[in-house]
Formats: sequence, C-alpha cells, structure tokens
Amino acid sequence: MKFSKIILSVFTFLVFIWTANANLSISPLKHELTIESWKQKSEIIKVTNNEKTAITLYTSKEDFVAGDDSGTPSFIKPQDQKTDLYSLSNWITIENNNVTLAPGETREIRFSVKVPANWEPGWHYGAIFFSPGAPSGAQVAVVQRLWVLILINVPGDIKISWDLTGFDVWNKFENKLEIKDSFIDFPIYFDVKFKNDWNTHLKPTWKIELIDENWEILKNVWKESITSPAGAYIWEKMVDYIPVNDWGWNVLPKSERKFEWAWAGFGYQELNTDGTKSVKFKNLTEYYASKAAEKRAYLQFYEQIHTRKVNKKITANLSLSYEWKDKEKKDFKQTKTFTVSYDEQYVGVNYYIVVIILLIIGGFIYHKKAIAPKSKEKLRKQLLDEMKNK
Repeated sequence: MKFSKIILSVFTFLVFIWTANANLSISPLKHELTIESWKQKSEIIKVTNNEKTAITLYTSKEDFVAGDDSGTPSFIKPQDQKTDLYSLSNWITIENNNVTLAPGETREIRFSVKVPANWEPGWHYGAIFFSPGAPSGAQVAVVQRLWVLILINVPGDIKISWDLTGFDVWNKFENKLEIKDSFIDFPIYFDVKFKNDWNTHLKPTWKIELIDENWEILKNVWKESITSPAGAYIWEKMVDYIPVNDWGWNVLPKSERKFEWAWAGFGYQELNTDGTKSVKFKNLTEYYASKAAEKRAYLQFYEQIHTRKVNKKITANLSLSYEWKDKEKKDFKQTKTFTVSYDEQYVGVNYYIVVIILLIIGGFIYHKKAIAPKSKEKLRKQLLDEMKNK
C-alpha cells in the first residue's frame, strides 16, 4: 500500500532529527493491518538505545487526521477526539507504559489493536509515541517524540464520495499567489482542491494538458523522473502534460486537500558535464522565438525577422483519475482558459530591400519620364543645328 510510504515521507525528516539527537533507532516505522470487527491483532515495535547511558522512554497513543488543506496530518489525543467513528487510539493497547533501555539494548514493545463491533469500515489512522524524560501528560514545555504509524483497515462497505471543489490558475507576486487569467511569464501555478467525504483515503492523480487556439497540445511542458524498481533516480524525460500529485499523496477521509503545481516553461534536454541529461525550461518568448527560427532556416533576400506582441489563448484540460474499490479507476475532466502574452518573431518582408527596389524603380521612372525626354530634345536640336551649318 502506497499510503504508508507517502505519510512516511512527510514525517521521516522529523523522525531523523529526533533519532539523531537521541541516538535511538526504531523499527518498523509503520504497521499496516487489516482487522475485522470483534477481531484483535498484536504486533511488535523494536527500540534500540545506541547511547552510552541508559534512557527511559514513555509511551502514548494518538489519532491523526488531516490538519489543513495542504495535507499535513495533525495528531489528536484520545480525549480530544470528537467522534469514535474514525478513532484508532482508543482501541490500541500498549504493553508497556514506559521502558528503560540500557546502553546498546534493544527491547521489543508489543501492542495490540482490538476492533469493536460498531467500528466504521475503511481506514483508521493513529500513532504510538515514544518520548524520553517525561511521561504522557507531564507539564513540560517541549518533549521530543518518536512515533510509529499505525494504519488499520476494517473490511466492510467502503463509501466513496468526493468533489472537485476548485481548479484555478495563479500567478505569484511578492511571494503571494493571485488568481489571474492572463500571464506574461512563468511560472504559472495550477491549484486543484479535492474533497473526500467518506470513509477511506483516496489517491487522486491529474494530468493537465495545455491546448492552444489551434487545438494542438503544447509539447514538452514538463519533466518526469525515471526511476528504477528500487526507486533510484535514473534520468528525466520530457512529457506533453503537467502531472499533478504524481507522488501519490492521499486525501484522508472527511478532509479537503489542495494540490499546487507549477508550469515552469517549455522543456529541453541539456547534456551535463558528467554525461547525464537534465531538463531545462524556456520562457514564452524564448520558446516561440526558437519555433520561428525553425521556419527561417533559409531566408529569401526580400525576407526579414520581425517582432510583435502576441496574446495566445491556452486551455488547461484537467483529467482527474483515482482508484476506487477493487482497483477500479474513476475519471473526471474540467477545463480552465487563460491568456499568455509574449514577443513573437516572425518572417516578414525586408523593408530595406523594398526601399531599395522602390528607389530603383523610381529612378527608372524618373529617368524615363524626365531625363530621357530632355536628352532626346537636346539631341534633336544638335542634329538640326548641324544640318543648318552644312
């Protein structure tokens, strides 16, 4: 299940800071269990003291829910939980309220989860905490805590109900996002809000295709990382869409989450000094200037490159999909239109050549209409004078 991986990515950095300071190790960092109503399961957490002195750890348990629309979970003590429908901490029993570890000692801490008869089907989320120096509820300013995530799936009627509550295009000005419908430069931000009303987490993923006025999909608008089966980075490739939530972030039950993604420009690959390739981005003017350059590889003598201000209408086509029960995929589409402005280079008439040609033609006409007749008249008079003299 990828959900635990996602949650772990949120918390691992904080856990690392704590374990680095306290020189402790704990495993595993999460437990995923499927437990039916009236059933009970037990698991073990291993805690190791890598210090040269003994340490006492105190255990506690809490639920976690979506703290805000950014998706950051918030821990809630059992007594502060408003409803038991999605509570998990009340049904967790920890074998030890505290444990003292000698230097270098590893201890197994057993916990059990018992599912009551009326528990809501779906996923329930909680954590077991280990804190040094003060028991749970002690009056201290700050107590560092290390936690293990507990994720329990209760089989039953999984209810799916969701809503796409927002899809906007933004611009950032002085580190503040403003909704706009016209842009002169990158990045352009896309903001998608997804609301999950029911009893299981959802993992929505999006692809935003950008379509121009000619109904052509814009190419190379984003990059996608290629990784090995083990998750190691290999290289980056360019794609013709903007992936949103390609990391697979989840939306917890009874919560709303905002996903913010940016269009950085038009991608191109650049060879690095170590032989690898990375993706860079061109801005609007650079991109359309390069497209014009492709058309002007060979200019005729009467052609020239000109620049003009262009307003181009872009349609962002949002395609949403998520996994429902039995791995069934659900899809949804929505669009948003905005305008981009840029300086476009195009092939036009070389006005210098036109002026020269007009001067030549004008000179020819002037010579024919003015100079030539006078020359002929002068020549005629000379001939008449010569004839008279003879």
